[in-house]
Amino acid sequence: MKRWMVTKWGEQQTGAGIAMTGEAPGTTIEFARRLKHRNALVAVAFGGLFTAASAWASPPGPGRALLGFLLGLLYANVFEYALHRFALHAQEGFLPEKHGLHHSTWGTAEEPLYVNFARSPWVVVLLIAANAVPVAALELLWHPDIAPGVLAAFTLYFVVFEEIHWRIHMGGLPGWLGFSRRHHLAHHAGAPGRFNVWLPLCDWLAGSLHRLRAGRSTTN
Repeated sequence: MKRWMVTKWGEQQTGAGIAMTGEAPGTTIEFARRLKHRNALVAVAFGGLFTAASAWASPPGPGRALLGFLLGLLYANVFEYALHRFALHAQEGFLPEKHGLHHSTWGTAEEPLYVNFARSPWVVVLLIAANAVPVAALELLWHPDIAPGVLAAFTLYFVVFEEIHWRIHMGGLPGWLGFSRRHHLAHHAGAPGRFNVWLPLCDWLAGSLHRLRAGRSTTN
């Protein structure tokens, strides 16, 4: 598979990609921005539908709703990490090739076209539905009353993820999220790991486990 890491970590400026090669055409950015807005609306619509259906089927109390929401945020972070690391950065296949366009267009006028999670709204529907199925199955089997909170959190996480990822690449990111920008653009520049885009919880855990295993190997 064609490699898309054009430079080693630290050899390329980690500024907004478009700024490196001039502004992208306004029509390109506007088209991509409309895709982002559409993805958000589709996610809220279908995520809200699944959340409402699960709340109707298994109404949670306030405590269970909060517990489900917190677990949903954690689940979304793990899902993001696993999808990015094991599917989008696999050695070969359809998904790695498509994701490679996001990396190879970094810093070019075509960059906005490949920042969004998907161009088709059906991909967003599939994403929400595919993650709703195991949550619904868990609810049906054990009745923990956490499904509405989990689904609401997953939907919110996706919308926030899309917006922050866009702002990391296209500009407009608040200063207090500078760590997210540095983290993600280091991934584009070839830094190892860093598969979470904006909230590196799983990256931190994976790094800690790696250092723990390395420490044990040196003491044995």
